[in-house]
Amino acid sequence: MAYSKWAALAGVFLAGAAVFAGPAEAAAVDRACLVDSVAVIEGRMHIKCVPAPSGLGHDVTYYAMNLSEGAAKIEGLILLAIESKRRNKAMRLWYDQSDYQSVAGCLGHNCRRLIGAAME
Repeated sequence: MAYSKWAALAGVFLAGAAVFAGPAEAAAVDRACLVDSVAVIEGRMHIKCVPAPSGLGHDVTYYAMNLSEGAAKIEGLILLAIESKRRNKAMRLWYDQSDYQSVAGCLGHNCRRLIGAAME
């Protein structure tokens, strides 16, 4: 029964390629992410992507967001990431390519602040 509740909730987020985004920022870029894992650790959640073979930020695999962003946003991102992994289907992530310092635990060589996500 719990699975059907989460599946229904995930369906709401997936309908129409749900997007969770903050204010527009000059450094915001996006990438396709085949989800390797999703986690909630200390004061953040993060999505780990399968490494991209090339392109902007190909060595960045972690995208993190502070839990203070709000429960609905965090839960929605987690559900999208879980569904993306379950389907083995890439999701679109928007991130700030210059910001890794505003999310505790996010390291400059492999992590960026997540701004939003979508999945079709």
